[in-house]
Amino acid sequence: MKLLELRANKASFHTIPFNKKGISLIVAKKRTENDRNTYNSVGKSLSIALVHFCLASNKVPAFEEQLSGWEFYLDFEVNGVKYTSKRITDKQDVIYLNDEALPLGDFRTKLTENVFGILNPINNLTFRSLISRFIRPKRSSYDLYSDFIKEEQPYPQLLNNSYLLGLDINRVIKKYELKEEFDLVKDLGSKIQKDPVMKSFFLKDGASENVEIKIVELEKKINGLQTNLDNFVIAEDYNNIKQEADIISNSLRGLRNQASKIRTAIESLERSLKVKPDITHKQIETFYAEARIQLNDMVIKKIGEVEAFNAKILDNRTLSLIKEKQTFEVQLSELESQIYHLGKQEDEKLQYLNSHGALDDYTQLTNLLAENKMNLLKIQQYKELVKEYKTKQEEVKKEFADENIATVKYISDIEPLIKKNILIFQSLSEQLYEGKSSGITIDNNEKINTLRFDIKAKIEDDTGDGVNEARTFCFDWTLLKGQYNHNVKFIFHDSRLISENDPRQVAKMLKIAHSESQKNDFQYILSINQSTLDLLQKEMTEEEYKLLIIDSEVLELNDISDENKLLGIQLDLNYTKE
Repeated sequence: MKLLELRANKASFHTIPFNKKGISLIVAKKRTENDRNTYNSVGKSLSIALVHFCLASNKVPAFEEQLSGWEFYLDFEVNGVKYTSKRITDKQDVIYLNDEALPLGDFRTKLTENVFGILNPINNLTFRSLISRFIRPKRSSYDLYSDFIKEEQPYPQLLNNSYLLGLDINRVIKKYELKEEFDLVKDLGSKIQKDPVMKSFFLKDGASENVEIKIVELEKKINGLQTNLDNFVIAEDYNNIKQEADIISNSLRGLRNQASKIRTAIESLERSLKVKPDITHKQIETFYAEARIQLNDMVIKKIGEVEAFNAKILDNRTLSLIKEKQTFEVQLSELESQIYHLGKQEDEKLQYLNSHGALDDYTQLTNLLAENKMNLLKIQQYKELVKEYKTKQEEVKKEFADENIATVKYISDIEPLIKKNILIFQSLSEQLYEGKSSGITIDNNEKINTLRFDIKAKIEDDTGDGVNEARTFCFDWTLLKGQYNHNVKFIFHDSRLISENDPRQVAKMLKIAHSESQKNDFQYILSINQSTLDLLQKEMTEEEYKLLIIDSEVLELNDISDENKLLGIQLDLNYTKE
């Protein structure tokens, strides 16, 4: 794929005709001495955004809002076949390919197949993600050599870079899927064991610490209930017998209460019969004698009479108490006889009830058995789920280990490929830096994560000024020169790559780009500022400057007026966010 020309339907637009081979410079020049003029914001970076726009980037609201009525065209070729894409700012959901209106997705699919050889869709590996490796879309794309798309996550970044470095992306995808499966299993296991809703579904009390004990307890309970059911005899007159037994029980309670009261009365009578006079006649005489008081005969006679009278009263009382006691004993005997006979009847009824049951009881017993069986089934399911989760987790871990072993062998098997990439990178970096170790390392990532390989582009002292830009330059050219899984024949760099670099390094970059482009039929497109040109002129011979700068210029944008900007008009476009 090569870029041929970028144009628009407005006469004010400055068409960019790209050199079909070699360097194409879009130059921002200083043409006035007016301090208020500037050659910044003349459209160098906008040209990159417009190329992406014509290659089905996401909708750009700023184009619709501020460039209404504009149409942009990009002529390009793929494998010698010429194409023209057209995109209208007011109708960005459609893009025209050789006058055929296509949804953005169809356009991308077509170029994914033709440019990158992907016939079946692969998640995170798309035309947009891959083409951005050859035309970095944003300012942030130059922060680090691997940050083609700043928002790109580590896995898609690795997948795209691996594809363009010729690595087996199936290994990359496999590890990603394993990690997804591992996380899913881990999440499920966590929910099974910790989530209260999940636990309450399987476990009646929500506890999971003693699953085995609960299973044994439930099995014992179920066996007992089953035995009771097997021995259960349903009595049709069960309820009538139960009512009769209840009546007898109530009668027995009344009789036993009466008997208890009579026994209490008999005990009271027995205590009363044992009562004797407190002081006898003899005790009175002794008392007075001890007090040395002489009682006359009259007093003694009176005491005797009183004593005789009391004795008579006591005899009458005793006879009365004995008769009362005998009456109670007869009543008690009759009550005990009734209690005995009713007790026998109650025993018979209860014995019958114990050996028989009502239909309601049988149903209740059946329901209880079913409930316990369901609880047992759920807790067994819980146990099995936990077992499956732990087993699956270990299986996935084993797959990780197996993949690690296989990847170690794979990396050993593709040693020629790895060496080729290192040599391409080194051949470029050695022209920029003398005596600095460099290359692209590809290591197996053995951790449980989504990344199969650790790919690193290195230049010794790569924390030094300008080394990151040099590393970016070499990495991009390695992807281009390798020609793995693509037929892209160009790199389009923004001036940000070289604006802060040592002009000697920039001069070397241009020489490398010219040489590689001529040898391999590549295009190197670069936007460049006047300030860099002034410095380069001091670092190059006249012949070099003419060849690499003057003869390579395809468009000049300058500070004379707004007409000399890319669009030919002054606009403050916020187009950097797709």
